[in-house]
Amino acid sequence: MNTPLEHLYRLQDRIRFVEARERQRDTIPAELVEVDREYQEKVDAVARLKKRCAEAEVERRRAHAELAEHRERLRKYQAQLRNVQNSREYGAVLNEIDGVEKLVRAAEDRMSNLDEEIDQTSKELVSREEILPLETEQHEERLKDWRSAQRAINDELASAQEEIGRLQASMHPRDRSEFQRLMEKKGGLAIALVVGGSCSACHVKVRPAAVQALKAGREITYCDSCKRILYYDMQRS
Repeated sequence: MNTPLEHLYRLQDRIRFVEARERQRDTIPAELVEVDREYQEKVDAVARLKKRCAEAEVERRRAHAELAEHRERLRKYQAQLRNVQNSREYGAVLNEIDGVEKLVRAAEDRMSNLDEEIDQTSKELVSREEILPLETEQHEERLKDWRSAQRAINDELASAQEEIGRLQASMHPRDRSEFQRLMEKKGGLAIALVVGGSCSACHVKVRPAAVQALKAGREITYCDSCKRILYYDMQRS
């Protein structure tokens, strides 16, 4: 890098390169979107089954505890029935027993339904888990070319990020802060090339005096319109 401006322009170029390549790396190619969606549905199905099995087990334990509580109440009322003193008390206890017996039957039905659901869900889970490794292998086989491209991009990114680190480390903190401010404010384009006498970002004509100053490399020059730093590449002129 011969000048601070060339230094900044190279830094911007590397940052934009990293952003573009990361998007490319993380975006599934159109022809693989459906392939990946189908596989993800299978993975999600296994996750849902595991979650439902766990939830049903919790519900079953809760229903078991409720059933035990209802049965204990039923035993107490049945014992109380043997000690009633008159028909009024007898009728009242019978009503209590009837109500608790309904709760017992409801809890038993709930237990039975949960047992059946847990059994069916567990069988489906086992079946899906058995085949998932093969489906994963087939999925990765279909994506292997993209995975290879991702690894190649990661190698490029590592090199570019290393260069970015060196460039930033060599900058004056004030210049680095101003550059970062412009990058954030201007959507990742802090420095614009002058092409054909105009700012390549906003396409407004650059004053001839400013062009001459850029060619001479005497000072940092901003676009009068978009306020980006202007850069004149002698090799492209």
